[in-house]
Amino acid sequence: MKALVSLLAAAALLAGCATNTMPEPAPEVRRDATRSVTKIELVYNEHDQLTVMDGGGSAIIGWAGVFGPVGTLVAIGVEVGTRVTKASRLERRTREFTAAVKNSGAASLNRQFAEQLAARLRTGGREVKLTPAPRVDGELAQLQAAGFQSTPGYSTLVVRVTTIYSAPDMTSSFKPFVAIEQSLKDEQQAVLYQTTHTSDLEEPTFLAYDGLLQDTAKAEDGLRQGLSRILQPAYAGMFGGDESPPRLAHAKTAQTAGFAPK
Repeated sequence: MKALVSLLAAAALLAGCATNTMPEPAPEVRRDATRSVTKIELVYNEHDQLTVMDGGGSAIIGWAGVFGPVGTLVAIGVEVGTRVTKASRLERRTREFTAAVKNSGAASLNRQFAEQLAARLRTGGREVKLTPAPRVDGELAQLQAAGFQSTPGYSTLVVRVTTIYSAPDMTSSFKPFVAIEQSLKDEQQAVLYQTTHTSDLEEPTFLAYDGLLQDTAKAEDGLRQGLSRILQPAYAGMFGGDESPPRLAHAKTAQTAGFAPK
């Protein structure tokens, strides 16, 4: 059930239903707050969750009347039935596709994005510590990894990666969608700023769900490319430019912290 709730939350994000009730700070206030941070613990999803979803029903429903009364009833039956079962399809297909990509030996999308973002932060003169954690659930305003304890002296940047292949109905093609949600907190864990960046992609396209399973390399690369494109907007949306990066006397090399929830 918890996994299904997480998947439905990802679906809501795709549909544009995710909300952030925090008031938007003035640009200069946000810039000063985020750009002054010099030591960051970047907390990211340890395991990839590659969601596969469709809206149920069929694009042909609008033509049902062409086939007469019986055809109309059959079409309506299919429409209703597939919409009722779309949650179970969502959970099953996500589990299957995620496992197929993992078994193919592909590197973790979440880990790669976290490393790329960390490298971008270090370019701005910051010290960054990477900490893998279970997927964070809930709304952006409450992003928090269960059992996580921040490292003294570090601000915390929680990053939730969402990767989806979606189709508007059961007869349309699947296309990739990626989203990055970020919550930056100071050393006392008070929220400094939060951002969400999404990207709908046109390629690669798969005519049916089986295509995703048959060519996991191509499907996974589509999501990877989407995350690469969203990296700079995600960084700039949180930290702005680097005209005057924070000064750090001795930037340490990359660190990775193990995550052991209590």
